[in-house]
Amino acid sequence: MKSRQWLNVVLLAAVAVLTLFAYFKPHKSEPEHRLSALKAADVRKIRIEIAGSPPLALERTGSDWRLTAPIAARADSFQVQRLLAILDATSKDRLPAAGLARFDLNEPYARVTIDQQTFSFGAVNQMSREQYVLTQEGVHLVPLRYGAALPKNALQMVSRQLFAADEAPVAFEFRQFSLAQQDGKWVMSPAAADMSQDDINRWIDEWRLAIALAVQATDNRNPLATIKVRLGSGSDLTLAVLQREPDLVLARSDQPFQYQFAGDAAKRLLAPPATESNATTDKHR
Repeated sequence: MKSRQWLNVVLLAAVAVLTLFAYFKPHKSEPEHRLSALKAADVRKIRIEIAGSPPLALERTGSDWRLTAPIAARADSFQVQRLLAILDATSKDRLPAAGLARFDLNEPYARVTIDQQTFSFGAVNQMSREQYVLTQEGVHLVPLRYGAALPKNALQMVSRQLFAADEAPVAFEFRQFSLAQQDGKWVMSPAAADMSQDDINRWIDEWRLAIALAVQATDNRNPLATIKVRLGSGSDLTLAVLQREPDLVLARSDQPFQYQFAGDAAKRLLAPPATESNATTDKHR
């Protein structure tokens, strides 16, 4: 083999070795800056300040969250977790907290204080579609979802679940029928011969687990009907039926809110429990 051919073989071999080295060489990832060392499971308090709105305050009670200002209510756990997601956020760069006006952080439109750490939300970088956030003397660029998690008003933080997890209804009284738990079983009056405990339990679960599409401030309109409910704790409350269609709207007598449900919820919740066969027939009508 001629020397020129040998040289070509050596060069090809060298290229192959360099290619393999470049492929298998560990790549250094860009450094990431964590915005917080706090853990969501350890957080006890959250305060949200948005320009032009009264501050919102939330506190953890056991495993649940409650809204304590500007209104008192059970908090929506999903919305709380969206807020706490900022604790796991990272950024590629950390800028010093200087010249804040260029980031709209001299007067941020929103501040979220989680326990003792404050996060200030400023302008959106139009090039990267990220938002400037100031915390612990550093300015970070983070995805827009963290700012999007901020509520526009207190009602967005109110739990959409009609009954709390520890509220177990044991009796319902409608104008035309009633159900009550007796000796561990549900008794319906007037009785229905073809009604089983399974049918009733499914209906009770519909009520116990009912989650509204939205929570609104009560408008104090006259109710179309009322439903008396007794809870396992022994307390009584009244549900006012404010609207049946196109959406079902209910208001609890012990809360200044009304709960908006999809229209088909009225057919299931306001009517007596249906047998499984009848419920299937109604569903396909």
